[in-house]
Amino acid sequence: MTCAKTGLKLVSSSSIRRLEDEIHALRMKMEQSYVEEATFSSEKVIGLSRLLDTKINEYMRFKTNRGTAQLS
Repeated sequence: MTCAKTGLKLVSSSSIRRLEDEIHALRMKMEQSYVEEATFSSEKVIGLSRLLDTKINEYMRFKTNRGTAQLS
């Protein structure tokens, strides 16, 4: 669903909660992978880090758009 006023995609609070949970799980998985690999430069750790970055960016876009929509 999109907002008629802003054209932004609306995201439910349950979707945001799932995203927060996914970010937390990815962070834990990346930390565990670092412990196992003993280096930040392993492909596994780098891949998880990139995925985590993508999810954090998605979360931040939502928070920014939501704040802007609330100010309107």
